[in-house]
Amino acid sequence: MYLDEFKDKLARNWAGSLFSLSSAQKIHPRAKEYLYRLTKSNGIRRITWGWYWIPTSYRDAWEFLARDKGFKVIIKQTAASIWNYDFIHRDVFRLAVNDRSYKRALEVFTKSMGWDFEVEFHKKIPYEYREVDGLFVETLESCVVNCLAEWSFTDAFATLYFRRKEIDFNKLRNLGRWKRVSGTNLRAWTLIKYGCKLFNEHFGREVFDFKAIEIKQAEVKELVNEAVEKVVGFV
Repeated sequence: MYLDEFKDKLARNWAGSLFSLSSAQKIHPRAKEYLYRLTKSNGIRRITWGWYWIPTSYRDAWEFLARDKGFKVIIKQTAASIWNYDFIHRDVFRLAVNDRSYKRALEVFTKSMGWDFEVEFHKKIPYEYREVDGLFVETLESCVVNCLAEWSFTDAFATLYFRRKEIDFNKLRNLGRWKRVSGTNLRAWTLIKYGCKLFNEHFGREVFDFKAIEIKQAEVKELVNEAVEKVVGFV
């Protein structure tokens, strides 16, 4: 196999995506030698040890995420921006992966592109997720609970309100009872019920079928009130 033929096969399989040496070796056993030669001739760019990229351009980081073939799950506030129609625009992309080497490659590559990626490594992805437009995204229920746990109240309540007809509230309750708001003894489910009560009060009707509940912690209560008011103000 000639060098150009090897490069063409790489492009057909990995154009726009990071790829590993082990993946390239499935195309040809001399991949390591060929890749070394191609990096010297600017045909391929070495990202980090064992990871490569064929130079191309992207409209933005979202296009890269869609074209990149590595397994990754979009989580927390970044997932919320998908579910709540980018209610709070963020330039930080939060992902979870199950390959430590790929995590390092993503961090190095995205930094070189000027993108802000926060990548978590887990042997087993601890977030529920589903496929959305070719990407794996944390589910609505998991996203709401994890945003609340990290004090991202507006992200959570915007997602809760705009996707209220799609959310499985039984699943939300089960997840929320086990997750606490960081640094407090408050369960995420308690905040959800309180936030739903506020929505009902603001709209003067039963948007959510929940009994009235209060939160004693003044700081948390104030922030939840502000988050719900921001959502209601947009509606």
